[in-house]
Amino acid sequence: MKHRPNIEDLALVATDFDGTLLGRNREVSKRTQAVLARLKEFGLDFVVVTGRPPRYCNSIPMQTGIPTSLICANGAMAYEPLTGTSTQFATLDLSDAQNLLTEIRQAHPNAGFCVEMGDDFVAERRWLELASRPLESDISDVIPLLNESVHKLLVNIPDLSADETLDVIEPVLNGRANIMHAGLNFVELMPPGVDKAFGLKKLCDEREIGPEQVMAFGDMPNDDAMLEAVGWGVAVANAHPQTLETADEITASNLDDGVAKVLEQILGG
Repeated sequence: MKHRPNIEDLALVATDFDGTLLGRNREVSKRTQAVLARLKEFGLDFVVVTGRPPRYCNSIPMQTGIPTSLICANGAMAYEPLTGTSTQFATLDLSDAQNLLTEIRQAHPNAGFCVEMGDDFVAERRWLELASRPLESDISDVIPLLNESVHKLLVNIPDLSADETLDVIEPVLNGRANIMHAGLNFVELMPPGVDKAFGLKKLCDEREIGPEQVMAFGDMPNDDAMLEAVGWGVAVANAHPQTLETADEITASNLDDGVAKVLEQILGG
């Protein structure tokens, strides 16, 4: 049976950001910042593993107080905020991406799509409407705009929750994409085999850190693979039911410094 690791068992702490580390008023609390700052004293690396694309990640080191490397786009990219350098780990097959969106649109004509291709983001106006985003696009169809660097497809079907959308789309994938969601009203289609565990493994291999030396925190199904892959996976109390079941431990919610409470106990003092 697994047990919560001691400080000497760990080499790295990995955490999701939104809904997990980010607390009230969309800020990282002073308490959380203080315990993160102590990780270095114990020789522990720290990394944020997020579904966000690099363009939405520059504030993370400032909010955490740590100039950390980031794993972005659910494991498909790495980002160095200090240099603004991004690295793409994986892409979808272009034909598969085009065919998947075509098939989904045939079945759900009112769906809205957007796509991430390297550092580029292209959204249909319909997707922006459904996601309640500023209507900054007049694009009606992203499918002809896809290119070889596509690593994420985002699909929003009106009147369906993310869980419901996942259920209706998953049967058509046939291994062409890995589907997940982060609790918002759309799902994300990633390259087969690509998820947060995939991206975190890239970083751990580079630093010669074994998965058993990692503690990870998360709150949504797009965190589940990461929580399963590491030595100890922790869900915050506000997590999705599936994620609560996946985790080895449940801590307090993101609004009650759940990550900080576990780390304080492990670090002591």
